[in-house]
Amino acid sequence: MVKKEQIDNIPNKITFLRILITFYIIYGAFAGFSLFHIAVAFCIGAITDLFDGIWARKFKQKTEFGRVFDMVADRFLMISTVIVVITLLFSQEIFSKNHFIQVLMIMSREILTTPFAIIALVRRRNPPHAKFVGKLTTTLQGFAFPTLVLGLFYPFFSFSIYLVWITFVVGIFSAIQYIKDWYLIEKKKKA
Repeated sequence: MVKKEQIDNIPNKITFLRILITFYIIYGAFAGFSLFHIAVAFCIGAITDLFDGIWARKFKQKTEFGRVFDMVADRFLMISTVIVVITLLFSQEIFSKNHFIQVLMIMSREILTTPFAIIALVRRRNPPHAKFVGKLTTTLQGFAFPTLVLGLFYPFFSFSIYLVWITFVVGIFSAIQYIKDWYLIEKKKKA
């Protein structure tokens, strides 16, 4: 018998807030909100990733649904925001090839792990459990991407290249850990 989970809890509501913030960012980008405004909303969305997990662990409200929902909300926030902002900046001829390469560096984890996540989804397998390095990658992405974008307009944010490189390195480690865990799940299912 499958254990019924209590999914109507505070951590899942915090995760849902991240989904709403993503839609707000998409709307704001096309409604002409400033990039600073969008960057702040994105950082708030990224920070919710920290709070949902802390709350779930502290108050023993961890669920399998919440674990998968959190991962989906993370990717939805990051990928949607990147696509919308890059599209806007390219259309305004502000974004260069060098900036695009930096975005790819920030997105290194997603680029490397997405095929494995899709295979798990198709095979109806749960994705690997989140590790600290994965949460760290999400947090770093939450600051590296807006800092990169704001650096296009405000000289104060010119330090973004350092955040990009740190995010890239941590993202590669996170991807390696994810792929390793994915492989172990697959191996276990085949045994």
